[in-house]
Amino acid sequence: MQAPITILLEKNDLEKADLLSDYIKDNSAFHCKQFKTEKELFSILSTSPAPLLIYDLTSPEVETRLAILQKIHTTYPDQLIIAVIPDGADDLVESVLQLDLFFYIHKPYDPAEIRIALKRAQSKLGRRLTSIPGNEQQISTSFHGLIGQSQSMRQLFELITKVADDEFATVLIRGESGTGKELVAKAIHTHSKRSNKNFVPVNCAAIPDDLLESELFGYTKGAFTGASQNKIGRIEYADGGTLFLDEIGDMKPFLQAKLLRVLQEKEFEPVGGLKACPVDTRIVAATHCNLEQLVSEGKFREDLYYRLSVIPLTIPPLKERREDIPLLLEAFIHTYSTQRGRAPLTFVPHAVTALMNYEWRGNVRELENLVQHMSILFSGMNVRIEDLPERFTIGLDPSFFIELPPASAAQQEERAEQAEAETIMTAMTDVSWERGQVDFNELINDFERQLIIQAMKKTSGNKKEAARLLNLKRTTLLEKMKKKEIQDIWEE
Repeated sequence: MQAPITILLEKNDLEKADLLSDYIKDNSAFHCKQFKTEKELFSILSTSPAPLLIYDLTSPEVETRLAILQKIHTTYPDQLIIAVIPDGADDLVESVLQLDLFFYIHKPYDPAEIRIALKRAQSKLGRRLTSIPGNEQQISTSFHGLIGQSQSMRQLFELITKVADDEFATVLIRGESGTGKELVAKAIHTHSKRSNKNFVPVNCAAIPDDLLESELFGYTKGAFTGASQNKIGRIEYADGGTLFLDEIGDMKPFLQAKLLRVLQEKEFEPVGGLKACPVDTRIVAATHCNLEQLVSEGKFREDLYYRLSVIPLTIPPLKERREDIPLLLEAFIHTYSTQRGRAPLTFVPHAVTALMNYEWRGNVRELENLVQHMSILFSGMNVRIEDLPERFTIGLDPSFFIELPPASAAQQEERAEQAEAETIMTAMTDVSWERGQVDFNELINDFERQLIIQAMKKTSGNKKEAARLLNLKRTTLLEKMKKKEIQDIWEE
């Protein structure tokens, strides 16, 4: 028999005789751990965390509680959180969706909604744990936002844990674009003793050279024209925490020299400053470049290279850990289906096999973009190999495209709906500019009309459900239908 799942719940909520507390108390699959204050909650999360937290946002102090929830989600990104929000609070729903939490339920409680939320939590936690062959130990396939169960990823998780314990040594993260270098840096910070201080990311390739110096080191009042007051640089902002320098290979030599002093002397000088300022900042750098080659070409300082690469970490490209693709698919499907309030997509086995045979030059980022693309444009539920963009199927054996039984009437209807939705999207992008202008309002009006018709078809004329799919209030949907003269198509 499996051990019950521990749920963190506020003491007041647990003591109330309502649907939520009754359901949890009466269900042997769950065990409750209570907290009274914010301080006690964070103490539990840091010392003996529970897999699931249910956090109520229906109190009058909603802004404060939302800020606490954001802090929890940032500090403990692997914590499953179910937010409780008041029915009809659309603005709060939007805020919760932006946080990308696991799930939310409404209050007053709906028994069906509670059951769905807790069953999904059970399923998620059941999939998160996987056993090591020949070993009774359990390991997680998710580590501070990084996802994988391949041998290379398990080794990376273990190395991150060891690296995080030493809060001073610099780390150099290597990996192709899209492999998740910033996620690794965040995992190091979150797992370290510096986690209660700032994690400050800087993309050295994205900031112009003439601005990067002042962004990193800050400046004093009067240092240059327009410097009307002192400005704290990101190095100082990361004092006590972690500074993540992405694409360090693009940093210019004169800045490399200043950064070297920070590493050697633990101090820096703001632009225009005359006095060195002490700083305790751990530096984690990342690059997709071959720094050894840049050193040999004289484009990167050799002494800085050795200072940065005290502990090198290499993230494997996705094509070298293809067994992690189904896990990543599942995680991204959950993220984007939750954001858009739609039922999760399912990639059929042939489609998954096709994805596992793809080269993935864009790595995990390319896979995430695919799921996001399909969650927007694909109106069906089951993604078949024919539904994938063409680049994912080029060069595949023709046997991949052999369908098993002929499509049922329901499947044919689903595919027709999908084709209609994709036609709408295509029409919106195929705007003719020959006359130099378009009727913007007319195009938007037509697009809205088609979206509403699609939602109403999808829900068999159920306006409440259609409004939910479109993320609109029911009254807003009815008003739009009236304006577009389509309200008579579906009678109440």
